[in-house]
Amino acid sequence: MKYMKIAYFIGTLKKEDGVTRVLLALIDEAQKKGIESMIITGWAEDVSISPVPVIQVPSVVFPLYKEYRLSLPGIRGFSKKLDEFKPDIIHIHSPDTIAWAALKYAKKRRVPILATYHTDFGRYLAFYHVAFLKRPVWSLLKRLYKQMRFVTTPSDVITQELANHGIPSVQTIPWGVEFARFNTSFRSDEWRNQILKGQNKDILLYVSRLTWEKDLRTLAGAYKLLKSKRDDFVMVVGGDGPARKELKFLMPGAVFLGRLGGLELSQSYASSDIFVFPSTTETFGNVTIEAMASGLVPVVADAGGSKSLVKNGETGFLARPKDPQDTFDKVSILLDDPQLRERMRNAGLDFVKNFTWEKVFDGFLQIYSKVLA
Repeated sequence: MKYMKIAYFIGTLKKEDGVTRVLLALIDEAQKKGIESMIITGWAEDVSISPVPVIQVPSVVFPLYKEYRLSLPGIRGFSKKLDEFKPDIIHIHSPDTIAWAALKYAKKRRVPILATYHTDFGRYLAFYHVAFLKRPVWSLLKRLYKQMRFVTTPSDVITQELANHGIPSVQTIPWGVEFARFNTSFRSDEWRNQILKGQNKDILLYVSRLTWEKDLRTLAGAYKLLKSKRDDFVMVVGGDGPARKELKFLMPGAVFLGRLGGLELSQSYASSDIFVFPSTTETFGNVTIEAMASGLVPVVADAGGSKSLVKNGETGFLARPKDPQDTFDKVSILLDDPQLRERMRNAGLDFVKNFTWEKVFDGFLQIYSKVLA
């Protein structure tokens, strides 16, 4: 393998953000293979989470999504340090202003550039009442991605969507699981007792950011139906975000744990029973595969990247998108049939075995080798 240096561009570097976690996992594998990396970002919540140098460029808050920031245009904020680093490849992970700056630098320095598509922006827009921006957003995405040597996505569903929009050289590389963090050994009777308070009930779990594009109204609707029909479960919600206050109002009696990380996240997964995740905007569904690796049976939306991770009726259930009734029905089947749940649990554990980060990075190495050839 040829020695190489990779510059990764990402709009915002946030500790428990899905894109950030993917990027850091890739960098970890790169380091194992002796590959040098550097991160360029518009804002880092905490640079200590990165094992490699981080260049922060000037940025402003993104008006539609205040948890994220947009870097200011131009390459002056990073070009000198990047020239010193001398990257062989530029790999962008956010198709925003920082990506255009990366493209400008790549053209000036003649460095091969590729991109990974993480976020389903088209579907996100509807949740923020700006669906009218869908066409111009896709126009910008196409302009950007058509200038990449390769574009990767984590699921065939999203790869096909990009291809349908006329974006060439798209390839699927699914994400991996940090098995050291997410496995059945983290199951904790103490954690379950804290949640159940001595009751003999099953635990339903949702883990992700609390933002409306995660189809939280579907979650709340299914929960309302479950509460009206049965009393053999406790609903646990892990995560934080701008929708938390209203969601707590819509889901009285549910246990809200706030933002999870470290051991608490590992135990929350492994100590629960059923994973309920109705999001239709996932390009992959990191939390779904983490839940399966932890021994949960998932009920996810039959849409987006999540559906590529669940074999309906074998490793979990696919529910009709944005349908609280169907989500309720699928969860009820699992609550009523512990033996079915156990079979699905074991099938899910077997299914996720191949989702290693080493395998993921080997896929990227093949692409890196092609662009350097």
